Amino acid sequence: MRIARFIDAEVGPWNRSEKTMAATLLPSISNDWLLLADRGFYSFAAFSAAAQTGAALCWRAPTQLSLPVLKVLSDGTYLSALVDPRLRGRKREELLQEARNGAKPDPAAAHVVRVIEYDVPDRDGGELVCLITTVTEPESATAAELASAYHQRWEEEAANGQLKTVLRGPGKVLRSKSPDLVHQEI
Repeated sequence: MRIARFIDAEVGPWNRSEKTMAATLLPSISNDWLLLADRGFYSFAAFSAAAQTGAALCWRAPTQLSLPVLKVLSDGTYLSALVDPRLRGRKREELLQEARNGAKPDPAAAHVVRVIEYDVPDRDGGELVCLITTVTEPESATAAELASAYHQRWEEEAANGQLKTVLRGPGKVLRSKSPDLVHQEI
């Protein structure tokens, strides 16, 4: 399985957000990929668009995301449902019940995901990381494998941060004015 990461790998104009640039990468993603993304990339629409590529997704969930427990799995992870936030009340409850019963909901309205939670003990006070993945069977990819892949993405993002802010030196501004020349200068 090839791994794709939504990180600062795309260079574009200063006024284009990472989310916008990441969306342009989706057509090049295929179903044999594992697509990793940080919590800043999550929205129901973005997750749905990425899921349509057929790639397996493993994204960090934003803190405020509600993840109801549908079923606890043998490895301690659990199934949950991401429901379009525009759906409320009875329609939302019907979708959750459908997912609890093992049915696959309409992907325009909801996605069944596996939730992997783990603690990062060496952070100040510890940090709970919550991953949401379309890999719903623990036999297909263990929680440890997916957490490790996400951690690797995190390490690469930290390295990119060093390149952008520390290694270039104080006050160094890239001279290039186009994405191709920025790539060359980096």
